[in-house]
Amino acid sequence: MALVLGLDGGATKTTAMVLDTSTKEIIESVSGSSNYLDAGKEVAKKNINKLILSVIEKLKESRCSEKIFFESSCFGFSGCDQENDINLYKKIIFNSKLSNYINQNKAIICNDSKIGLAAGSDNKNRVMVICGTGSNCYGINELGEEARVNGWDYILGDEGSAYSVAIKALRAIMRAFDGRGDKTILSDIVLKNLGLSSELELVNWVYKDKISKNDIAMVASFVCNTANIGDQVSVKILKEECNEAALTVSTAVDILMLNDKDFDLVLVGSLFKCKKHFHNILVNLLESKFKKINIKNLVKKPAKGAIKLALENLNSK
Repeated sequence: MALVLGLDGGATKTTAMVLDTSTKEIIESVSGSSNYLDAGKEVAKKNINKLILSVIEKLKESRCSEKIFFESSCFGFSGCDQENDINLYKKIIFNSKLSNYINQNKAIICNDSKIGLAAGSDNKNRVMVICGTGSNCYGINELGEEARVNGWDYILGDEGSAYSVAIKALRAIMRAFDGRGDKTILSDIVLKNLGLSSELELVNWVYKDKISKNDIAMVASFVCNTANIGDQVSVKILKEECNEAALTVSTAVDILMLNDKDFDLVLVGSLFKCKKHFHNILVNLLESKFKKINIKNLVKKPAKGAIKLALENLNSK
């Protein structure tokens, strides 16, 4: 019997799954953000500790005095893009409270796009695009070559994300308020949903202390709603971000040389809930460009992709 740990660490929440390889039983638990760029190192550490210790307690209940030890594990984090991010997450994860429970020689730390792709497709040629709070694209081809495009967070990248949609919407409201831009029903809808009475209060809301990227990105759902009832400013914003997402995917496909090959594209993220003005437009753009593309929605939880990668690592030399 071996215990395998998979963790999906996002800016909004973190999910952990443990698989018992003998019984195939899966235990799951959820906590807050573990993206240190958004939450900070100490909060990320606190949430990871709380999460993993909670699954350990659940395991202890059914295993009595049996020692709890994760033979293999995979941690996928949003914002884990470079070697220094991986090294920082090693320090966060392998702390005094957790290090005795985790086999560090069989622990994978990677970007969450990698675990999402593992959960979404078994095709040798596969790509995943995330259009959620943030955005990024990751793919791998039959030669094992990898491509990573975008995902440089909200200052340097994140085009095609809910955050990017929301920023454009908030700016459109202020442009309309000044008379620099077209009138938009976004003004009334966003202010109402935020509990604000005027655009000037919106200024205070945006620049208040401790406002997060998630708080801003939430506005994207209102943009989808206003687009659906015919607001042309909203339609334009979503079309622009859709084109950005298509460019991101096309760039990854070019790098992996999949243009004329059969490949899966896995769609992940809240923006794809906006069917008419985002999901459908993006799908049409990509299907017209890549004749052998297979569009798939992510059905399994990304944490299951982490379990899959951890299992592969457990069985590798």
